[in-house]
Amino acid sequence: MRVQLVLTFVAALSTFGVDELRAQSQPVADTISIPVLTPLTGPLAILGQDGKKGIEIAVQQINEAGGIAGRRLAMDIVDSQGKPDVARREMERLVRLQNAPLVLGCDISASTSTAAQFAEASQTPLFSAGAVSSEILNRHYHWYFSEQISSQDEADTAVSFLKSITETAGGLKAQKIALLYEDSPRGADAANLIRKQLEKEGATPVGDVSYNRAERNLLPVMKKVQETDANLLVWAGYLEDVVAGLKAMQQLDFTPYVVGIGGGPGDPRLPELVDAKFIDRLKLSNIDYFSADLKRVAYLTEQYRKKYNAIPSSYVGMCYAGAITLKTILERAYAKSTNPTRSDLQAVLRDLDLSADQTAIPGAIKFDADGRNVGARALVTQWKEGASHKTTVFPPAIAVASPASLK
Repeated sequence: MRVQLVLTFVAALSTFGVDELRAQSQPVADTISIPVLTPLTGPLAILGQDGKKGIEIAVQQINEAGGIAGRRLAMDIVDSQGKPDVARREMERLVRLQNAPLVLGCDISASTSTAAQFAEASQTPLFSAGAVSSEILNRHYHWYFSEQISSQDEADTAVSFLKSITETAGGLKAQKIALLYEDSPRGADAANLIRKQLEKEGATPVGDVSYNRAERNLLPVMKKVQETDANLLVWAGYLEDVVAGLKAMQQLDFTPYVVGIGGGPGDPRLPELVDAKFIDRLKLSNIDYFSADLKRVAYLTEQYRKKYNAIPSSYVGMCYAGAITLKTILERAYAKSTNPTRSDLQAVLRDLDLSADQTAIPGAIKFDADGRNVGARALVTQWKEGASHKTTVFPPAIAVASPASLK
């Protein structure tokens, strides 16, 4: 979960101040054109395809409601391949050659990291709906804004959830907890923060295992984890490596209680790719930023079922949510100017303050000085009834069902 969407307007706005001022006098077209930078090809193509579907449904909803300041929204998909160098190159092209005054990101953290560097250098607002890495936020950028939960939010929620399910089993200190994660900045960051949180609680992990996400034979990796005799496994991974890992676990008959991080463990396609009964045995849960059973995404869930006869994934949800929030950003910018500048858009982002009932994410939206959304909230979903469906089980305030017991 975590893909780069790049927004531009048909009205030409330049990277540099002189052209930016000149753009103020240019005529405004009837359509706001949005280039979408996302991995349509390569190993992460499934994320980009999901993101594209979420964006299309959001655009449909926005245009049905009258568009933005009387203008329709249009899309132009650009392929980032999920690669940091490609994402940066495409973003630079869109900013310098197409004069995009704003970038909406729906990419993994590694690609977003390079995009954020260019955003800061060119003083172009980067509004990210996908990346969760706290490392980007810790750079103290002025032009990067992330509506997404951070990896610190994930760590806090993961440990709170672990505490809740171990209350009747001796608490965290009595458990054997192993950490497993793919070795990208996103996976390593999540594992590092969870490790620190657990150690604060006096619960040192019995295992700490990483792997390259390109690996598809995870049997040796899972053997290492199994040898720790862990009864709880916290696992940060993407769909492809999670599928490979679950198959290895089934082969080893290794069945700890699994708490996942990211889109992989909670992907709605998982029961079609791995034995659903085995998923059920693991009581597979997932720290997430989206759940299809939330009332605030009812339009998305209904339209997605109609179009694809399926439940939207987390990546569908996050790209949809980013576009919905973007509608508010653009409306406020266009209310002040017919041709908003980069500084205008940055100011709107700085002042943005949306309550939980105004967003499509499980929380509110308000940015601190580093562009961190202090209103973002993570949730936990869990596969239920033979992995036939996922349900929100944590936190209690929004839970639809109770989590499975540890024993």
